[in-house]
Amino acid sequence: MSSTASVSQPVDAAVQSCGVKSATGISIMDTGKSLEIQTAGKGKSGLAISDMGCVLRELKTPQSVIAKMDSTRALDGTQSGTWGNFPATWRYHPDNGFNVVIETVAK
Repeated sequence: MSSTASVSQPVDAAVQSCGVKSATGISIMDTGKSLEIQTAGKGKSGLAISDMGCVLRELKTPQSVIAKMDSTRALDGTQSGTWGNFPATWRYHPDNGFNVVIETVAK
């Protein structure tokens, strides 16, 4: 898997690089500038956690943000983090999985 997240549409490029562009649980929005990821939950289909991890790696998500995602509980509500040009929000519930929205902002 080569990193293509340095092109002008890094969100779209990351999804393509991970081979999940048409996978269940991926919604590319704003002409490739933003992304919604919905992972699988109990009895609910969605993107595999490993595929979400691939996309996050391609977007060079810092380990600190990933650690915050990993420790999010259902009671925590919507959480957020920012790195580079990417503000992200996420929430987690075991029944629904992760819901992550990543945007691209111009610097």
